[in-house]
Amino acid sequence: MAVRRVIIGDREIEIPHFSIRGILIPVVLFLLIWFIFGGPFYTVGPEQNGVIRTFGKYTSTTSSGFHVKFPWPVQTVDVVNVESVRRLELGFRTLRGAGTSDSQYRSIPQEASMITGDENIANVEVVIQYKIRDAAQFLFRVENPERIVFHASEAAMRQVVGSKPIDDVLTTGKAIVESETRDLLQSVLDSYEAGVFIQQVKLQDVTPPKAVDAAFKDVQSAKEDKEKMINEALGYKNELIPRARGEAAQMIQQAEAFKQQRVKEAQGDSARFIQVLAEYKQAKDVTRTRMYLETLEKVLSKSENYIVDGEDAGSMVNVLGMSPTTVTAGQGGAK
Repeated sequence: MAVRRVIIGDREIEIPHFSIRGILIPVVLFLLIWFIFGGPFYTVGPEQNGVIRTFGKYTSTTSSGFHVKFPWPVQTVDVVNVESVRRLELGFRTLRGAGTSDSQYRSIPQEASMITGDENIANVEVVIQYKIRDAAQFLFRVENPERIVFHASEAAMRQVVGSKPIDDVLTTGKAIVESETRDLLQSVLDSYEAGVFIQQVKLQDVTPPKAVDAAFKDVQSAKEDKEKMINEALGYKNELIPRARGEAAQMIQQAEAFKQQRVKEAQGDSARFIQVLAEYKQAKDVTRTRMYLETLEKVLSKSENYIVDGEDAGSMVNVLGMSPTTVTAGQGGAK
């Protein structure tokens, strides 16, 4: 700062003199810093939203791109990543290498221990994955939104587990527990207007307390043996029933064939009888003799037959021309 001397009357007075350059440089520096750090231009990334506050009050949300706003202190912008998936662990904490072969975890018993619907205790470890759905709500509607998500997740998980028997939580009902917990947690956070979307609820590990772990494993093993025996029995049933049905169908077909055969034979015998009857009516004596001879031929053709005269054993007549192999002589003897 320069000093200018002015003589007034018989006195000399020193008056400070400000140069334009001395004032301009600080002003330019101030404007440059203000323009860089609080100026009207800002950029939002492709996975981000910009939340605009005017005099500290939320006014609008901007998407990715280059934007203009009123300079600070009129407007300020908070840039929030809304596409990244955030992870919350309940019942345990990852110490190193989550999801890898050498990962290490630490159990949190006070979070993991839960009572099931049949009044058993299960240690439930859960992973909740979520994203920010509304950046403005996430920033301003609730205080400490991450903590809100954690407590709401714990409450929802305990409520769902408390409505299920321990067998469902340990084995077959895990998917249902995960789905119901996700729906319940989402409805709670929506009622809070937390601006959070629950992407997935995954049961990391569910185990009974260590004191009864061996007994639960024995029960599970027995259930698996039961299921195995049931499946084997069903397999035997599925094999035996078709075979029995096939054999029954075969017997029915054979019976039907035998029936048709007997019917045809009976019809043939009936037709022959009718024909013989007609002949018999025309010539009774001749027909009777012919039938008698045909019957004798049919009967005697199945054995060796001889007629032996009782008075002369050496005389014999071969009936029907059969070659004799045995001759029995004697009074009234015949073979």
